Amino acid sequence: MSRRRCTRSLSPTSTPGRGPPAPCVTACDCRAGWLTEPGVPPVVFQPAAGIELEPYFLLEPGDGLLLCGAERRIVHVDRIAQQRIGHQAQQWLGMELDQAWPQLAELIVQEYRRLAEGPREHVVALPHPTGIELATRIRLFPTDSGFGVGVLRRRSQVLQPDDEGVSEEMTYRRLLEAVLDTAQDGVLVTLAEPLDRPGPIIVFANRALLEQTGYGLHEVLGRSPRMFQGPETSREATHALREALEQWQPAQMQVLNYRRDRSSCWIELKVAPLADRHGWHSHWVSVQRDITGRIEQEREWARAAEALAEQIKVKQATA
Repeated sequence: MSRRRCTRSLSPTSTPGRGPPAPCVTACDCRAGWLTEPGVPPVVFQPAAGIELEPYFLLEPGDGLLLCGAERRIVHVDRIAQQRIGHQAQQWLGMELDQAWPQLAELIVQEYRRLAEGPREHVVALPHPTGIELATRIRLFPTDSGFGVGVLRRRSQVLQPDDEGVSEEMTYRRLLEAVLDTAQDGVLVTLAEPLDRPGPIIVFANRALLEQTGYGLHEVLGRSPRMFQGPETSREATHALREALEQWQPAQMQVLNYRRDRSSCWIELKVAPLADRHGWHSHWVSVQRDITGRIEQEREWARAAEALAEQIKVKQATA
């Protein structure tokens, strides 16, 4: 899939005709399962007492992404992570993390069990330190088939701190999160790439989405929207959605999803791509409304209409 420049709402700073950024290093579609230690069962999400995280963005614009699948092999390194880690990261695809970034591999062994409680943030030494930067902040999180590493950008310093020392950037970010969280419909934001497993990676879910599905925030962040699919989810619908995503086109459909307790629910789904200030698609945002009651009512009306038609047919035949 080629990444396409968004043709809508280009910012004044966009440069028409500029070539695309360095392509993501991707070889996903890994279905092998969780990272495992010899003799240690995989991480399984369990409801943890007292864990109720306020909605926030797992990764923000400017953060890089590295994904590992089975046996700690690296399956994806995006262009921002390449820039932060170093250009040698382009050669990491398929390598074991222990070989490419041993400091991070050791940290993951230490934090492995805690990932079930939610993302973990650390400072870790770079694999090839420079005179300018020796370490970087990262955020670890589980994915559908391994784990992800957010290589975090430097956040703005507090220029005019308020009483709590909150920067203007953080104030706007919290405002955005609060606005999304108050929406009555479920809102889900994923990274634009990768689309193949374990992507698309969920980086935000509002409270309505969590209440709609029964999941906790720590169970959703880092996962893929595939987690809401089940045995009766229409493959035609998911295929149509995939085709729209590959063309960077918005999509709207009705689809049968599954809650955490595996009960089913009908969802009216609207998905659209989001572009950054340079005009490059960076995220997908989906708004979903539970229409189970409406679908059941329509089916009840259909059954009643069929029954009435059958009664009329019988009366006409005996008249």
